[in-house]
Amino acid sequence: MRVSKLILVPSVVLLSISSITGCNETSHRRYEPYVDQTQFSLIFEDEFDLDHLDESKWEYMIGNGEEYGNVGWGNEELEYYTDENATFENSEMTIHIRREDYKGYKYTSTRIRSKGKMYTKYGRIEALISLPMVQGMWPAFWMLPEDNTPYGIWAASGEIDIMEARGRVTDMTSCALHYGQEHTSTYTTKTYIMSGNDNISNYHWYALEWFPDYMVWYVDDDEVMRMNSTGINCWWTEADYDNPRAPFDTEFHMLINCAVGGHFDGYLEPEDDFRECEMKIDCVRMYEYIGEVD
Repeated sequence: MRVSKLILVPSVVLLSISSITGCNETSHRRYEPYVDQTQFSLIFEDEFDLDHLDESKWEYMIGNGEEYGNVGWGNEELEYYTDENATFENSEMTIHIRREDYKGYKYTSTRIRSKGKMYTKYGRIEALISLPMVQGMWPAFWMLPEDNTPYGIWAASGEIDIMEARGRVTDMTSCALHYGQEHTSTYTTKTYIMSGNDNISNYHWYALEWFPDYMVWYVDDDEVMRMNSTGINCWWTEADYDNPRAPFDTEFHMLINCAVGGHFDGYLEPEDDFRECEMKIDCVRMYEYIGEVD
């Protein structure tokens, strides 16, 4: 979830229904996204239907990043993450972002990851999410490698941003791919503009289809960006120039969080009257790729 420049790409939300089943029926479940079952097989799903975080699938990441050797989470973020800012009811997880004095910080939020519990190399990863429309909010659904070796540390080891948004820009999300050198990110990013009166607080499906030699990002079945392992629009890593699939040929896990401030939107903070807002996650799924790999 690193800083990303904007490239405006107007898009239209497509509503279609597939035969995939499994998620609970809710009033905001407009449809099921299309999944090619000849290419992908479901290996992980969380409906958030417990009254707490399912620790067989996720773990909280607590603090300001210092415990992970990265104060401010590498982005000069302003929040302190806790396990008290998440609630579970009506088969969804709600992240509560609050203005409050806490351990020297004035904002609190929640960050979870599936490291060591659920990960994949190639596949389809998707989630149904509602985002806060508040200045200073930086919600994200993204992926990091299970193990930085053999490619070293960020960004040579890679990062996949399936969705991130600026809370003040209520009709736009973006996706990005980070790669290249250690400590320095080369990245490709594109934005998705919602149509009509649609906005980011409505529930949308955010998805990545990750094949051995290319990736495709979607919002509600609408293709947003495509990246290749070779050619003009391609990823690479200085750790292994001879392997065009590197660094995206190892296992990656998922992260979900809502940051406050930071690089992504020019260090903007919420307005003075801000007290609390919410990010809601209805469903998360991970599929493994069952196609052929040369």
